[in-house]
Amino acid sequence: MMVTQRQSMMLFQNAVLIFMAVLITSVIFAVDLNTDSTVAVASMYAIVILYSWLLPGKYASIYAAAICSLLTIISVVQTQQMSTNQSNLSGMNMVISLVVIWTCVTLVFIAKSSFSSLEGINNQLSDSSAALFEKVKELDIQQQKLSENKIQLENLNEDLLLKNRELERFTSIASHDLQEPLRTIGNMTHLISKKHYTKFDEQGKKMLDYVTTATKRMTVMIKGLLEFSRIGNKRETQQVDCQELLNNIVLDFDSALKSVNGKISIKDLPHIRGNPVELRMLFQNLISNGLKFKKPDTSPLIEVSAIENKVNVEFCVKDNGIGIDEVDYEKIFFIFQRLNPTEEYEGTGLGLAYCRKIVEQHGGKIWITSKKGVGSSFHFTLEKIT
Repeated sequence: MMVTQRQSMMLFQNAVLIFMAVLITSVIFAVDLNTDSTVAVASMYAIVILYSWLLPGKYASIYAAAICSLLTIISVVQTQQMSTNQSNLSGMNMVISLVVIWTCVTLVFIAKSSFSSLEGINNQLSDSSAALFEKVKELDIQQQKLSENKIQLENLNEDLLLKNRELERFTSIASHDLQEPLRTIGNMTHLISKKHYTKFDEQGKKMLDYVTTATKRMTVMIKGLLEFSRIGNKRETQQVDCQELLNNIVLDFDSALKSVNGKISIKDLPHIRGNPVELRMLFQNLISNGLKFKKPDTSPLIEVSAIENKVNVEFCVKDNGIGIDEVDYEKIFFIFQRLNPTEEYEGTGLGLAYCRKIVEQHGGKIWITSKKGVGSSFHFTLEKIT
């Protein structure tokens, strides 16, 4: 219904425009027939040509110019100006009138072309503006979502920090509380062993030895768990000379190296930013693993190296020990995860968990490449000095 009304309105407007053009043309033609000033009157057809801009149709101006030209010629013939006035001036008057008419047509076409170009540019600008507006709306929506996500992350981070503090407090309290009954059990087993060990039979002695050993192992594990929970607390970072740090660690391992005829090779190591106490624990655990998990009848050889890149420093602690299977790569970095029996290799299963937590506290990551029976290479990244 709306479309029909609009079409009717357009038809009415076009009819009015055409009627006005015809009216103006008729008036000019009537004046031209009743005057001798052909140039002056015929030039008034320029009004019709300019008015034809408003008429519907692509070639309306040409049609109007053709009609005006025809009317000019008819006027000249009807008024017999060519026969009564034999001078060239009369013929020139008609030519000038026609030139004026078609010059106006040319101007109208130029103006229409320019207007069409401007209209096209305006439409492109409108489309671009609309597209830009939609993009801005999308960006606003994304910005709002990002703000909401940021708030959620901040809330989650606060909750995580609170839970971490509670977990650390719980671990500390639990470790202290567990040590007291273990200490009591240890003291009791020591007194029993001291006073009554000789009175036990072989089975009784084995049971007492088992309780004593288990108590000691539990005590060591609790202390290790307490130390694990303290990693990262009240920590300060500073510039650390890794070369000097490793040289001091090698001195600490002097007796252990001599006992197994081992060797530690240290390549040029850079300065990094970190906590010196935690980094010392990190390298000590990795080197200690290389010495502990050595192959029988093979002198352990440990090599410490580093490669710098644009972002950080990648360290590698390589040994020629027993190695591990690929399926156990992730398992070894969790607390109390042992791959070998306690009877063969002593330890709590916390060493590599220490290493993982220390590296992550420094914003890096740690991983292993290994081959069973050949050796292992522990890689980790730390922040470089910029």
